[in-house]
Amino acid sequence: MKSIPINALFLGSADIFVRLLSFIAVTYLARTLGPANMGVLAVGMAILAYASIFSNIGLPLLGVRHVAAKTDSIQNLIRRICSTRFLLSVVTFNISTVILLIWVEEPNTRNVAIIYLLTLFPSALLLEWLFQGLNKMKTLVVGQILGMAVYLLFVMGMVSNSLDLCWVPFAWCFGFLVQTIYYLSSYKKLCISDNSEKQPLHLFKTIKQGIPLGAASLISQVIIQFPFIYLGFFDSTENAGLYSVAFRVVVLMLVIDRVFYTIFFPAVSQSYKNSLEHLKERVDWTLKIVTTGSLYVAILAFIAGRNLLPIIFGSEFGDSVLIFQTLLGYFALTIINSVFTFTLIGMGKERLYTKSLLVGAVVLVPIILIPLPLPATLTAPIALAVFHAVAMLMMVKYLKQFLSINLFLRVLLPMSIAIVIALVIGVFYHLYPALVTITAIIFTLPIIAFSSGINSRDLNYLKELI
Repeated sequence: MKSIPINALFLGSADIFVRLLSFIAVTYLARTLGPANMGVLAVGMAILAYASIFSNIGLPLLGVRHVAAKTDSIQNLIRRICSTRFLLSVVTFNISTVILLIWVEEPNTRNVAIIYLLTLFPSALLLEWLFQGLNKMKTLVVGQILGMAVYLLFVMGMVSNSLDLCWVPFAWCFGFLVQTIYYLSSYKKLCISDNSEKQPLHLFKTIKQGIPLGAASLISQVIIQFPFIYLGFFDSTENAGLYSVAFRVVVLMLVIDRVFYTIFFPAVSQSYKNSLEHLKERVDWTLKIVTTGSLYVAILAFIAGRNLLPIIFGSEFGDSVLIFQTLLGYFALTIINSVFTFTLIGMGKERLYTKSLLVGAVVLVPIILIPLPLPATLTAPIALAVFHAVAMLMMVKYLKQFLSINLFLRVLLPMSIAIVIALVIGVFYHLYPALVTITAIIFTLPIIAFSSGINSRDLNYLKELI
């Protein structure tokens, strides 16, 4: 465990805890409000996510880089970043509200979305980026947990039936407000002395600097949130709610991605500093472990989701099971893609990563919009999986300029075997549920591990890391 950076481990543990608190809130709301109202909340949250893209445009990352590099005084940087974000939040809020008032006729969806948009204002003053740049991870983590805990308590205290729907976005906004206040008070306690003169804000220059840094995040968030918008406005809020619950389970499962990142990213980054040959070995090893682990977890979730989702969220969400099982392709590809993502980023090739996402996005949109003989709730997760698959192919294409990667043996073959296993489970589970479950748990892992090429040397190195 010594080889794992303590800050990364600390931040990863906090991320798991925050996602768990969020999942508890989703579970409570689903059982209290039902699918249709959960769909309204999902659409409102997606609209907020889109608005946040334009109010942030890479500014938090810009702030992190400036703080870490010490290229400007802290006070001037806070004034510049926060002022720019607040200006963009005002503009984004007004434009979004006008659009909602003109185009959205359903009052619940419109009102919930507008209340969610209020979060833009405390978010503009959020100093997460400052503490990240200063490497004050304890403060960063406490703020994140505090904000989510306040949201959860607010929801559980104020929401008891569908008439309380509008309290949910208020709770979300209040959670961000508390988090913002905590960071501001923590900043004052730092007692950072700075005698530098106040500099002009240069708002438009700051916006121009932030846009390239936010490009990848913009593409990713647009893609992830698009199914909620599409289902909410062009299908039904009930289906949006069913999809939302299934997706939130996958988001919780993606804490595994954080664990993989914490363990493997330092190894890949260090290897690149040493030599390309060493990097090739580490990427190949990481790909074996991550592919095997993610596919095995996906198979277990495929089996467990059949019964667990209705138990956790209520019988009204029985139709979320198939959506969840379909989303497992997105889950596995997200984790596998993280290997290629942090390899490109570790090599300083962020633009190639962004280009890969852009190509994937171009392929995704037609899949969702073109009429297919499938329910929209299944088309959306299939489109997400295709997006990640195309992005993966593009990233591998770029990486092959520097490294030799056998995509077939490391990813495509084990993934094909996992799909066959899932199909067999789907056919025989209702006949022999206990036998199929036990057999899958015991034999799936070694089968996928063997197909990925994992050997005893790989396992020994994994033991050394953890």
